[in-house]
Formats: sequence, C-alpha cells, structure tokens
Amino acid sequence: MQRIEIAQPGYLPTYDECYVCGQFHPRGLRARFFAFPDGQVQVQFSAEPTQTGYEDIVHGGVISALLDELLGWSVVLQTGRMCFTAELTVRFLKPMRVGIRYVATAGSGADRGRYWESEGVLRDESGALHAKAHGKFFLLSVDQTAAVVERMTYQPDDLPVFRAKLALGQLVAT
Repeated sequence: MQRIEIAQPGYLPTYDECYVCGQFHPRGLRARFFAFPDGQVQVQFSAEPTQTGYEDIVHGGVISALLDELLGWSVVLQTGRMCFTAELTVRFLKPMRVGIRYVATAGSGADRGRYWESEGVLRDESGALHAKAHGKFFLLSVDQTAAVVERMTYQPDDLPVFRAKLALGQLVAT
C-alpha cells in the first residue's frame, strides 16, 4: 500500500455512475470531495427538496450515503487503494434541513489488520454538530483498484491522486 501524498488542497476525482459523487448521475448528490495535505477530506452539501424524508428534513439515507463516501475517501488517500464499506454507523444528532449548507469532515483512516476504520462529522455553517459516522472498510485489490481508477473522471482542477499506472503489479499513484 502506498499513501497518496497531497501537496496542495484540491478536489478529488469522481466516478460517473456513483450516486454520491457522479457529476452526471440523474438522481445523485453530485458531491465534490476536497482533500487537504494532512489527509483530511471534506465535502460541502446543501440538500434539495427531492432528498427529504418528510417536510424539509433530509432523509437519513442521503446523509448516510454522503458520510459513507467521505469516510471511504479518507481510507483511499491513506492506502492508495479503493475500498468498499463493511460497516457504517451513523449517529444522527440534529435534523438536517433543505437549503442549509453543511460541511462534513473526516480525518485519516486507521489500519485494523483485516479492515480500515474512519470517522467523520457533519456540521452546519454555525458549527453545530448534526451527525457523526464511523465506518469499517475493506480494501480492493490492486487490480480491482486499477479497474475503478480507469473509469474515474477528472475535472481540470482535480488533484491527480489516481493518475495511476500499473507497474510491476503495483498501483503507483502519481
């Protein structure tokens, strides 16, 4: 495994078919994740009326999906490999409402042997805590990671975190 070094803050690439980050997904969140040199990942989010459970309260599944992807990215940056969720626990502390801007943040993941763990929080613009998440993630193999990376989309300003190549059977982040 090779940590992906972030020299300067910037946006991460997306995956078109992804419900959370796919920029052209017809019903998706179209979220853009932002990485910092210290390994922190952040996403800003403002829900639309179609993402509610009732009235103007954002559906818990939407919040969970957003936090799931956020935590996963923190593991990806630490390991240099894509991952999938083994377990996700979200603690909802306050309702999220449509039209309000929220910021979710996750730090570096932690290696637990068979899996990686990550934690994150979601706050409103005033800093009030609305949700906390903890996830466990299994890493994809080098070949599986390479297959995902080949289908990622880079906007002109995205960090080149996975402008990857397969060299001697190892994924090398450039």
